[in-house]
Amino acid sequence: MVFYFVQRGETLYHIAKKYQTTVHAIVAANRLDDPNAICPGQALIIPRPGEVPSPPPGGIVHLVRAGETVFRLAAKFGTTANEILRANQIAHPEFVIAGQQLVIPERMEVGDDWPMLGRTPGRAGAGPVALEGAPSAGWSFAPREGLGVRPSAPVIRYDRVYVGLGDECYYALDRHTGRVKWRVAAVGGTAAGGGALAEAMSGASPAGVPAMAAPAVFDGLVYLCAPDGTVFAVDAYSGQHIWRTVPGAGVPGSPAAARGMVYVGTLDGWVLALEAKTGAIAWRRDLGAPVRHPVALGDDHVFVCADDGVLRALDPETGDVLWQVTAEQPGAPVFAEVLVLVGGRAYDPQNGDVLWRVVAGDSIPVARVDEIVYPGGVVDLFTGRPRRAHVAEPAAPAAGTATAPSPDDPPVLPAPPTPLRSHIATGALLVGIGTDARVHAWEAETGRSAWLYALDGPSEQPPAVAPGQIVVALESGGVQTLQFRLR
Repeated sequence: MVFYFVQRGETLYHIAKKYQTTVHAIVAANRLDDPNAICPGQALIIPRPGEVPSPPPGGIVHLVRAGETVFRLAAKFGTTANEILRANQIAHPEFVIAGQQLVIPERMEVGDDWPMLGRTPGRAGAGPVALEGAPSAGWSFAPREGLGVRPSAPVIRYDRVYVGLGDECYYALDRHTGRVKWRVAAVGGTAAGGGALAEAMSGASPAGVPAMAAPAVFDGLVYLCAPDGTVFAVDAYSGQHIWRTVPGAGVPGSPAAARGMVYVGTLDGWVLALEAKTGAIAWRRDLGAPVRHPVALGDDHVFVCADDGVLRALDPETGDVLWQVTAEQPGAPVFAEVLVLVGGRAYDPQNGDVLWRVVAGDSIPVARVDEIVYPGGVVDLFTGRPRRAHVAEPAAPAAGTATAPSPDDPPVLPAPPTPLRSHIATGALLVGIGTDARVHAWEAETGRSAWLYALDGPSEQPPAVAPGQIVVALESGGVQTLQFRLR
């Protein structure tokens, strides 16, 4: 092993990269309680390649058998040899030997699951699950006590529903029965909330009622953001606390997890990248304005739109600003393969040039295959030209007031007859939560209404979808499910 003395301005993340090891390996070798608390002059033990500490949390732990190689394991678990070597701080495939414990990192391909807000790090809001027929009532769950906070959007992973509810606690619920698997508080990390969250978030939302941030679930860990400024990770199966970091004054948006990092924005104007297994801060960028909306990842960029109305693209490795443009209004970015969207504007992800524009209100768009879905209709991904209205036909102009639109005017999408608070795409359906406390579903290809379902109360958060199931968080503080027949 090597002894290293920390230099001024260095972080544990950068030291780990310098020595081609991992933050977890250094934390384990030095028994550090807080990876962000190192100071100049501090002596650290740097493990050499092949000196493998206890496996990092999360992921699959595999005991290497005689004859197994890192290449065979990569093929078996659907990952790559380089990802296995990097996750286990191993410099060369020949260092993998029988009897060794290896962590097999999870790939970002999420299948039928809905593991974070918008389902993917790009926040596309679309998934492949096909829902058959009309829904029926599934299970519901509500905490015994409500403390005046709004629930988070639900997410689904490992056959569990992860959601923040009205008692200021995050839950893991069995996806099929609703049975509680574990419960942790959003503030303090104990098994009970106690009203601290409502106090911390007083006045933090436009309606004056605080909301929990949606979890992100990846590689065996659940990443949670408390509005008091705490970001923490717990084991996805047990709820055991793994790490805790306080990056700023309030984290209202859902975290994005990808490539071994967790990205968050704060109310005091910072965007941060945290090492996923330890919470070590890799970088932080001051944007000078509150970041209320979640960031989106795509095309090797971190996209963020702060309250100053500026859309920025940041380097995911360094946090450097690659480009910035003024958006029409602040909103949540959505990455859609070849463009990034904020509201009705589409931007080139490489340079921020405006590619097209539609008038679609202040809704968050959904990226579905080669089209973008708004509450009022569907437009072409590449051109922004309307393809069809899926909730209403455009109203005829009043007599004597019609004017010919200019060729340069952006298309105006019609308003739906019932305003939608959120919407997603799943399989062949477009699904929205209306202000009428009903779930609305339309056929994506025809725009025809498929079904309606009355909820037990209003909901403002986007739902999550799994095979045979839609999960909705209610403003009353609980969660309700809709069931569908399975093939």
